[in-house]
Amino acid sequence: MISKLTTLSAFLAIISLSAAFQISTRDNDGVAVYLNTPTDPFVKIGDNYFFVESKREINWYDAFEACRQMNADLVAFKDLKEQKLVSQYLVGKKLIDNFWTSGTDFAKQDYFVWFSTGQPVATDLWCKGEPNNAGGIEHCVEFLSNVGLGLNDRNCSLPRGYICQAPQPKTVSFIVW
Repeated sequence: MISKLTTLSAFLAIISLSAAFQISTRDNDGVAVYLNTPTDPFVKIGDNYFFVESKREINWYDAFEACRQMNADLVAFKDLKEQKLVSQYLVGKKLIDNFWTSGTDFAKQDYFVWFSTGQPVATDLWCKGEPNNAGGIEHCVEFLSNVGLGLNDRNCSLPRGYICQAPQPKTVSFIVW
């Protein structure tokens, strides 16, 4: 039998947790409806959170580092739908520019993967005629929102804006007896 002291200790532990965190019993597909997590400076686009840097142009390596300092990664579009949603956001905010993504062919020439996930870059995400490795020096992937929708391989040392993608929020569950 559980003693009253043990029950009281468990209850106080829950009270302490609820003072530090917002506890939600409601969920949407397994994710808490209310997350007590600030999202600034990220904005929700579709199902993910992104940070768009259009005022400061830097090379791919610095963009990668800037995202990591925010505990995020350069964007890795999971599909054409997500890429279009981000494009619509950029056009709506009049942020029409070229942005670094996490795509590279560093590991294997002409085989582009998302550096942040290791997954191949889907062929339907590229601009027509890309990737083409022009001049034999294009190993990083930029998202072109000023010339139309699509990806382009580019020299990694050129200055561009960049888009960071926040990690998916994690939920935890616990059972109190």
